[in-house]
Amino acid sequence: MISDALPEAGIQYVVLVEEVIPFGSDDHRWQLVKTIPVEGDRATADARARELAMEHVPQGFYEPYGATAGRSVFRVSDGSWLVEVSTPDTYLPTLARITTAEQVHIQEYLPPPADDTPSAPKRRLFRRG
Repeated sequence: MISDALPEAGIQYVVLVEEVIPFGSDDHRWQLVKTIPVEGDRATADARARELAMEHVPQGFYEPYGATAGRSVFRVSDGSWLVEVSTPDTYLPTLARITTAEQVHIQEYLPPPADDTPSAPKRRLFRRG
């Protein structure tokens, strides 16, 4: 069997935090809001993800000063955490998903070279004769 896995020493673990972001009154989508690098092994990254699941408050969630939001935390079968955060006045709970991940690739942005940039094709609106 061929394995393309990196040796444990070369693996960089991160904790990903996704939140449900509302778009209008009836629409929403999941969005990655934080990528947290973790020094250590998979067990360290899993422990950090669990800690975040117990304390993370989603962006834009209103929590009155001195209050503690209600929280339901679920360990999902894929190993991620689903978090519901709410207050008694909240119509729907705010959701977050926290996942341990192995970062396998990073590609830095490289702008095109200044001299080799192709010119945009010119279009004719009216064709002549």
